[in-house]
Amino acid sequence: MASITRLIYWLCIGIIVITALSILLTAWWLGQRYSHQVASEQIQRADYFLNAYLQSEETLHTTAVMGVITDFGFRRTVADGDPATITSMLDNHAQRVNLDLLMIADRDGKGLAAYGTSIDRQHISRLYELMKATPESPRLIALEHGFYWLYLSAIKAPHTVGYAIAGTALDRTKLRHIKTITGLDLLIHSRLRGYSLGSDSQLQQIVDPRLVHNDLPSLWQRQPFIHRQLDIASLPADDISVVISADLSAFHQQFDRFSRTLLIITAILVFIITLISLTVSRRMFMPLESLHKKLLYRASHDPMTGLSNRITANENFHRQLNQAQRTGKPLMVALLDIDHFKQINDSLGHAAGDQVLTEVAQRLKRCLRQYDVLGRFGGEEFIVVISLPQGDSEGQLQRLKNTIADSEFIYKGNALSLTISIGACFVDFASYKDPLSPGKLLEWADQSLYQAKGKGRNKIVIKHCLQKTTRITTLD
Repeated sequence: MASITRLIYWLCIGIIVITALSILLTAWWLGQRYSHQVASEQIQRADYFLNAYLQSEETLHTTAVMGVITDFGFRRTVADGDPATITSMLDNHAQRVNLDLLMIADRDGKGLAAYGTSIDRQHISRLYELMKATPESPRLIALEHGFYWLYLSAIKAPHTVGYAIAGTALDRTKLRHIKTITGLDLLIHSRLRGYSLGSDSQLQQIVDPRLVHNDLPSLWQRQPFIHRQLDIASLPADDISVVISADLSAFHQQFDRFSRTLLIITAILVFIITLISLTVSRRMFMPLESLHKKLLYRASHDPMTGLSNRITANENFHRQLNQAQRTGKPLMVALLDIDHFKQINDSLGHAAGDQVLTEVAQRLKRCLRQYDVLGRFGGEEFIVVISLPQGDSEGQLQRLKNTIADSEFIYKGNALSLTISIGACFVDFASYKDPLSPGKLLEWADQSLYQAKGKGRNKIVIKHCLQKTTRITTLD
């Protein structure tokens, strides 16, 4: 009897062990592919955001360069060709528009002066030859001391008297800003220069851009990262590559904890194999589901305010626009900017600025309907998209402005009077039949916001699109 009991005992243990090992191996195999799928979806969102970020940088960059080369005195100085005077003016102009690098060449591409770098004039000529093939189009270029987003523009007075090569440095702070929003690491590598720039210093030791691939791991291989090389049109194909990386360590840690728990339960509960199997199956997918939800939430929401981030807000805006064009309903697109936000950061610190952003976001959220589009567009700027008739849309914007201004915000005993400037574009697609792109509506809203700020802030400026005509309305 004892031998039969031992046989049954070991048979039960064997069945449970085999069952547990089978579940572990299946979970390992499925988990590897599941984690790869989740990370790939996050990488696609990050790729979309990165391209949108580069487009916004291009707009800011172009505006800064035009602010320098359209100055009459500067154009006259370049036409005279005096390097010393040009250099003196470069110092003033470049600092005023926050450019990290500014170089001036004559009509033949020969270097005249430079700001922000010790680059020689011969090198300026080589940069001019490299960039003149794609004028008016920014390019990411690796110089001796870093990566720069460069822009070439002609200086005219009134004919072309020279060329300006301007740029801003792409540093680790900007890469970490992108990582904060997307949750993914970035690595920029220059093959010709032989150096890299990454949002994480460890990433530069792990990732070799020449070895990046998107294949699934083998059954026994634990993949710590998923790397993908992005295809960005403005990059020099023979030099710079951009690699985006998703860290799977959180997934592996949860899976390891689950595996240890499963083995302990298997050793203790020998006689309840059915219950163990059900418990194991249920416990297996809870960490995966939780991780999936966390990744999706982090990829679609702003971590500070809890609102939709720029990517998700743009996606919701596109859906609203497509529905309005299809059904002929009105649509109001508004950009909201907190007035004098920089003064709050400078006087009370960035912690106060973060509290102000969170408070403004909550006030806006309470004033809007659940299905209206509300998101943080960047910095202290928010986007709102509503579908209401013209009068109701204007009234809703007025309520948003009053909601922010009606009550003070107290931070550590300091009473802060908050106001916002609003730039909007209203289109009634029942009468306005011309096709409009999301970018055009955002451009008009941004222009209206610029006008609202120019009129003293705490204003609402709306551009109305009515059949073949447009008109501007300002609300106090």
